[in-house]
Amino acid sequence: MLLNLGSEIYLIFFSSITLLAILNPFGNLTQFLSMSDGLPINLRKKLFRYILYTALVIMLVFLFLGPLLMQYIFRISMDELRVSGGLVLMIMAIKNLLFSTKIIMKDFSFYQEMNDKEILRQSLIPMAFPMLVGPGTLASVVVISGDYGIDIALGGIIIAFAFMFILFYFAATIEKIVGKLILHIFSRIAQVFIAAMGFKMIVIGLKDIFHL
Repeated sequence: MLLNLGSEIYLIFFSSITLLAILNPFGNLTQFLSMSDGLPINLRKKLFRYILYTALVIMLVFLFLGPLLMQYIFRISMDELRVSGGLVLMIMAIKNLLFSTKIIMKDFSFYQEMNDKEILRQSLIPMAFPMLVGPGTLASVVVISGDYGIDIALGGIIIAFAFMFILFYFAATIEKIVGKLILHIFSRIAQVFIAAMGFKMIVIGLKDIFHL
């Protein structure tokens, strides 16, 4: 009993670390801080909360509906999803590593005159999707659920987003203490692990497809 409980806790922790690496909170935090530069602190925190809530809902919906869509609508196997999801992760990670992505510096000062609904409409896309939660992340959630069970995947999502809520809540303080350069370095390191996880997903998928 204790062994099973310890194993489940380990798998949940492992899943949360995997999802955090793919979500790349430090890299996204840097981009969000730059895109919302000039906004009041309270408005920025509200914006970040909306982004995280939306991203969490997207992941939970896909966690429960993704396997059904995969099996009954798109007619693809888990191994085929591993290969395609791993390929997406690798391409995105290599692109972020090799090519300097210029963040579009948009003036968000007009948000101060908007209500909450207008803020949501203007910011959730692309901040929540696909910047924070993209196709590779959604594919990884389904793979984790298929490998370890939906309860393990759900636990991993909850822990990952709990960490991100804390990180984004103290975003302004972290920016002052650490600086954008250090956050950018953490982001680059995370891209290496994302590429490695994508490669691993491809290898496992191809092995199972061709029975190697």
